[in-house]
Amino acid sequence: MSRASLSHQDFAQRWHERAAKGKESADYPLHWTDLCRLVDHPTPQEAPPEWDYGFQRSVRKVGTRDQGFADVFKAGHFIAEYKGFGKDLGAALQQATLYARELGSPPLIITSDMSRIEVNTAFTGTSPKTYRVTLDDVASNRVIAGSDFHALDVLHSALWKPETLDPRLLRERVTTDATRRIGAVARALTARTNDRTRSAHLMMRLVFAMFAEDVGLLERGLLSQILERARQYPERSLTYFQELFTAMQHGGEFWGKDVRHFNGGLFDSGDALAITAQDAEALLAAAQLDWAEVEPSIFGALFEDSLDTAVRSKRGAHYTSVTDIERIVDRVVLEPLWREWHEVKTEIAVLKRPHKRVERLLTFQQRLAQVRVLDPACGSGNFLFVALKKLLDLEHEVRAAAFVNEAGPFDIPPLVHPRQMLGIEIEPFAHELASITLWIGYFQWKRAHGGNWETPVLQRLDGLQRRDALLTPEGTEAAWPAAEFIVGNPPFLGDKFMRQRLGGEYTLALRGVYGDRLPAQSDLACYWPEKARAAIAAGSSQRAGFVATNSIRGGKNRTVLERIKATGDLFMAWPDEPWAQDGAAVRVSLFAFDGGQEQLRTLNGQATPDINADLSARADVNRAEPLVENRGTAFVGAMKKGKFDIPGALARQWLQLPNPDGACNGDVLKPWVNGMDLTRTPSDRWIVDFNLMTQAEAARYLAPYEYVRTQVKPDRDRVANRLERERWWQHARTAPDLRQAIQPLPRFIGIPRVAKHLLPVWLTPPRVVDGQVVVVARDDDFTFGVLASSIHRTWARAQGTYMGVGNDLRYTPSTCFETFPFPRPAGDQRAEVEKWARYVVQLREHLLAQDEGATLTGLYNAVAQLRAEPDASHPAAALATAHDRLDASVAAAYGWEWSLSEDEVLARLLALNLERASAVTAPA
Repeated sequence: MSRASLSHQDFAQRWHERAAKGKESADYPLHWTDLCRLVDHPTPQEAPPEWDYGFQRSVRKVGTRDQGFADVFKAGHFIAEYKGFGKDLGAALQQATLYARELGSPPLIITSDMSRIEVNTAFTGTSPKTYRVTLDDVASNRVIAGSDFHALDVLHSALWKPETLDPRLLRERVTTDATRRIGAVARALTARTNDRTRSAHLMMRLVFAMFAEDVGLLERGLLSQILERARQYPERSLTYFQELFTAMQHGGEFWGKDVRHFNGGLFDSGDALAITAQDAEALLAAAQLDWAEVEPSIFGALFEDSLDTAVRSKRGAHYTSVTDIERIVDRVVLEPLWREWHEVKTEIAVLKRPHKRVERLLTFQQRLAQVRVLDPACGSGNFLFVALKKLLDLEHEVRAAAFVNEAGPFDIPPLVHPRQMLGIEIEPFAHELASITLWIGYFQWKRAHGGNWETPVLQRLDGLQRRDALLTPEGTEAAWPAAEFIVGNPPFLGDKFMRQRLGGEYTLALRGVYGDRLPAQSDLACYWPEKARAAIAAGSSQRAGFVATNSIRGGKNRTVLERIKATGDLFMAWPDEPWAQDGAAVRVSLFAFDGGQEQLRTLNGQATPDINADLSARADVNRAEPLVENRGTAFVGAMKKGKFDIPGALARQWLQLPNPDGACNGDVLKPWVNGMDLTRTPSDRWIVDFNLMTQAEAARYLAPYEYVRTQVKPDRDRVANRLERERWWQHARTAPDLRQAIQPLPRFIGIPRVAKHLLPVWLTPPRVVDGQVVVVARDDDFTFGVLASSIHRTWARAQGTYMGVGNDLRYTPSTCFETFPFPRPAGDQRAEVEKWARYVVQLREHLLAQDEGATLTGLYNAVAQLRAEPDASHPAAALATAHDRLDASVAAAYGWEWSLSEDEVLARLLALNLERASAVTAPA
């Protein structure tokens, strides 16, 4: 629809003229219509119905039996509330805030008296920001104070794109720049003093002082004066800092200025370090930034990372995005409280006496003040800050309801406080930083919502404990404080790295203490949800939620999720989410659980009747049993543990060399195959393989033996495993069962253990297969065809685990192969599968021969693309068709109509697995 536009000068002039005589009820629809014309946005009458946008949206007034009306509402965008010219916009904001939750919590609340427009942000997990636009601002389209936006940009964004006004966009820039500058100074200071702890502590004090200045807790410019003097007289910098920190410790006078009593642990002494003139100059530049605008939910992690990367990496600590934190905190902590709040509002709506309504609200406020949230791996406090912020927001809504329910002015003071946040953190710097993150976030919230500063400004948060969350110093299980809710992001550290990163003694003690609850092969992250499960079972906690690597869904890690379902249940899961960390990308799972009381279960944000221990809602393939018919067929390749592999050219040279007693080097030199050889260009690597020879037998092969003695033995001499040290000329695991199984076969099947696509490949003796390849000791086309089908791939992806940014399948013989029920076809059905299996191989070889740079992974990337965007002219189109025919023939071998959904395939395979397993175990 064509709409007449309105210039910003005409808009400003029109509403200046009406300012003295307009009335709210009569003029606000006209004002809104003009505002729409100003930014070329449809009015409610012009918008399509699916926008859910209109005047006078009905909504229940909190705490009354009456219906209220939001003046303007656009779903997912804003609520707009008007007052008459010159009236209090704070009251409009308060009223609109009470409507907001009832209308889906849109991200903006717009208030106006038609001469002023205030755009208030209400994005979840952030402190609010207000953009104040006057008619004069509109007339000249000038930059709005405290922002980078011009007046028309603010108004256009408010109606069209609220996300561009998200304070996090500005705060992330400020926070990143601020922590980068401070981190550079801290690293330089640490290098000079060789004292990382004191350097970090000084930086935290200075950062908090910069923040305190910008929110009005310290005299503005005071710290800049100190840093300017330190730049001129660096030899006096130590004294300057000591005097300032001593004043902040107790309160008092400093350089003629009154300083508040801060204390709270951060300023518990005058301890400081001297800085250089260059340090002071860098800190002066940092002090010019608006520290009031730092984003607490990322500040702590960025600051910690700038100073403490090595320690974080050692323990597998990771920064969690605000979005992921909110997914956990909302479902675990806020959801039950929101339900209680809804019940309170329903109750007070029928109470006639205002003081009774206020009493009920005060009782619920006390309930909020009793909430305890524990993050037992709190790092720099991100989860705790987000939980605190959301509790403060909910309490503010309760307090606002009390205000409007009283006949006269009635404002109840806030009770929610950082002391309600409990944390456990072993690293001293992160532990101290968690406290600062909470206080900064708390003061930002108070600054935005009003309220007096407490004395002392900072208080020691005894609920933040510096210790190990899993073991006591005596090596027994550590206790956690009682908390209604437990949330967090435990360290990401695989079981293979725990000895290396945490030490053998600690790792053995940990596995010993928890050995009756978790397998020794469990990743470190599994121990936190297990302890939370136990706390819920014991009644000291109610609900818990964590972020972990997505490997928690499979293998031995899945035990912790199975235990959770045995004593309670999972009620939320995001099983496979991308997650960037320190420049590397991983995949994570988010999950939440309780004692089984929660009725709403969601998977990937959608309601589901149940969530399995592998964080799926499909047929629970974890119930599948290993099948006797598949036993002794699939094996993981050999594990060499040393530089046994050599270039093919060198191997061929050695093959020609004689040995003194006539031994042929071909006995111990074999072509070597790893996973990448199967999926990419073959590497032409060979391997020295003495198998189970004695040292004397191996020494008969002079060149290979000497190579292993000089290239392998020095490293083997340092390993912890005694057999690997003593038998240095042998591979660490020679896989004798595999060798025996393939010995009589002219060919066998290799499957990469970790790959983007499940790709069975034919291999021939005398190849030695690396541990990154799974060998299936069968040589028939039928087995190959079934393994290459999407039916087997669906089963393998449900039973396997995943690795890396590409979410690559990790194929495990025990779960992916041994549980898989192969079809038992008639003769013609078997022949059809064999035909298409041979054709798939033939097509692969043909396509690879056309381009010397082509790889199997590349071919199947093209096939995947063709599934999404069919193109019959593409060279790989024939391969895609061949796989379609192969899938249909395998389905026919099962007796199934094709095609079927993945969930249906899994359900049928599981039923077949359980049928065969029970037939074997049934009594005769």
